[in-house]
Formats: sequence, C-alpha cells, structure tokens
Amino acid sequence: MRLALTLATTLLATPLFAQSSADLGTDSLAQATAQFSALPDKSPSDHFALGALHFLRGIEKTLQVRWEYNAALDDLDIPVMRLPVPPNPEAKPFKADLIAGLFTELLADMDASRAALAQVPDGANVALNVNLADLWFDINMNNKRDLGEGIVEVGTITLMGGADLGDAEGLPPMDIRFDTPDVAWLTAYTHLLSAAGELVVAFDPTEAISSVMNAVQKMEDLRGGPLVRSGFVSPNETQWIDQFAMAYGSLNQQPDATRTRAAHAHLLSMIAENKTFWTGIEAETDNVNEWIPNPSQTAALGFELHPATGMAWQVVLDDVEAMLNGELLIPYWRMGGAGGVNLQKLFTDPPVFDIVTWIQGHGLLPYLERGPIITADSINQFEDMTGSDMMLFSLLFN
Repeated sequence: MRLALTLATTLLATPLFAQSSADLGTDSLAQATAQFSALPDKSPSDHFALGALHFLRGIEKTLQVRWEYNAALDDLDIPVMRLPVPPNPEAKPFKADLIAGLFTELLADMDASRAALAQVPDGANVALNVNLADLWFDINMNNKRDLGEGIVEVGTITLMGGADLGDAEGLPPMDIRFDTPDVAWLTAYTHLLSAAGELVVAFDPTEAISSVMNAVQKMEDLRGGPLVRSGFVSPNETQWIDQFAMAYGSLNQQPDATRTRAAHAHLLSMIAENKTFWTGIEAETDNVNEWIPNPSQTAALGFELHPATGMAWQVVLDDVEAMLNGELLIPYWRMGGAGGVNLQKLFTDPPVFDIVTWIQGHGLLPYLERGPIITADSINQFEDMTGSDMMLFSLLFN
C-alpha cells in the first residue's frame, strides 16, 4: 500500500509549491501558475515551483479536454491518457483532432516547464515543502476541488482500480521536501512526456479517427436501428474495435521524421537528466522528508530501497542509452543472435509501422544489422533489487 500510494503520486510526476501547499485547497493550478509567473526576483525554489506548476498544469489540461468531450480513452497505454476522468453528462461531441491537439498543447506546457527549471542555477539550493494531499486537478473546470480530483486520488484510481484511500490502513505521511537533485528528476519527466507527445503528433491520428467516425456514422444510417449482436461481436465490443482501427490507421502511415527525431532527442535528454539526478542524491548528507532517498536516507513516503537499487537502475539507463544510440540492437527473430533492429535508425529515418511486414521482416530490413544485441541482464539485476515492485519503481525513478 505504501509503495502504491507513492507511485500514485508519481504517475502525475509531482513536485509543487505554491506559497504553502495548503493554499491549493482553494487555489487552482491555473491560479497558482499565474501567481508564480508574476513573482519578481524569483529564487531558485520559485523557479522550480513554477516549472512544477507548468508541468502539472499541462497534465491538468489533458484531463480537462478529455472531460469536456467525454473522451475517457484510459485504456490507451499512453502517458497522461491512462489517467481517469469522470463522465461528463453534458459533453461536447468528440472531434477527430482532439488527441493531436491535446498532445500539441502538452508539448508547449512541457517546454514552459523546462524553461522555468532551466532558470535554477547549477548547484543552487532548492528546498520546497509540499503536502501531496493538498494538490488537486480541476478536471471539471468548476474552480473548486471535488471528490476524486486530488492528485493522490487520481493516481490511486489509475494504479489500484479505484481503491478508497479512506479505507487504507497505515497511510504514510504525505509531507515531502523536494530539493536540488529533484530539479533534474522533474526535468527528466518533462522530456519523457515530450517524447510521448512528439511520437503521437508524428503519427497524427486525426485522419484515421475521422475515417473511422465517418464510417461508423454511415453504417448506423444504413442499419437504421440499434446495433444487436452479430456473430462473435457484441455491441459492447465495438468501441474497442473502433479504437484499434484508429490506432492501426494512425501507425500505418509515414510519420513526420522531424517529430520522431525530436522524440529521440528527448529520450536521450531524459536519460542524461536522470543520471544527473542520481549523482545529486548520492552526494546528499541531509535526511529531511526525502522524495527518493540515497542509501543513507529515509523515504518520506515509507518505502524502502535496497542500497544498490540506484546503481542497478543506472545500469538499465546505460543499456537504454546504448540502444537509442544504435550501439546495442533490439533482438529480432530472423537474426538469431547475430544482430537485430537499430532503434536509432527507426527514430531518425522512420518507416511506416506495418505490423505484418514488421513481423515477416521485409518492412524492417533497412533497419536490421549485425552487432551486439541488448540483453535482459540489467533489468534482471534491477528486478533482484526491487522484486515484484520493479515496474512501480521504474515509474518512480523515471
């Protein structure tokens, strides 16, 4: 439970400070962002807070757009899209360009977050005290905090299927002090969301969504009545089929290479910032409400880390970085152990994502080469440190 609650907040990638976090019981993220943007002579902690506000505000906007159009879409395994939104009984009709527009706006918010974080001088002292329970998203845009809008609530619903926090026993304290190394941690998360955003926009789904929506409408007109079970397909399964068709149509087109190259650069920057973060926390000597602790510190949210966990994670980062740089290849069944797919080339000279030709091989042939392939050794070592919580700690560490 302690780790689940920790990761519930991490799903939203979290640090925030607005005057005091208690002010957020009434202030919205939009109000807090405006207040911090207007501050003269911002301190390093102020710049960090503003970067975190832009970050969280960007996530909030995606939730608001999805609520406005009743676009749940939380079965899509894409960052921010998996977060839950409540139903909107007075929603606007869904529009084909909603997803592309949502991620384009998210990219702008991540740029704003990084711009604020970049104003924190190297080595500057940052210390922000936050009660995570005070933070909330104004999902339904009514300028007040409603049930289910707390950041911890949203994250817990995502991770634990709607578990009631009020029934949780042994709830850890939510008071965190974010400090200097966490600037790099948050910056890394902005790069992660930017990479996801660039890839979505690179494979702009607008045309595919429009085609599926138009076809569904025409078939409804031809049918002239409600859909009944036909063969193996029930009416309840049509939404999944339509979403699959939209996703397949989006991927089965030539992507924007400028966007995929930008995503590649963001992923490399994410790894670089993550390494900076680990170097920073390893040098810390304090032990005050730590977000992610080094072996001599204690996590404020109550989880425990094996002393070698940080080192093991950095080995995972090294492997991913080598894969992104084409130095380690992705295993491919027709290559045996002789080589595999060059991931760097997929980003820099992207092909159409055709699952049939990729499985058979001729669609991937230009990206296959001989060379060393990535193994599971580093991730297995990380799993030895974290056990069944490996995926949750991966999310926490970014």
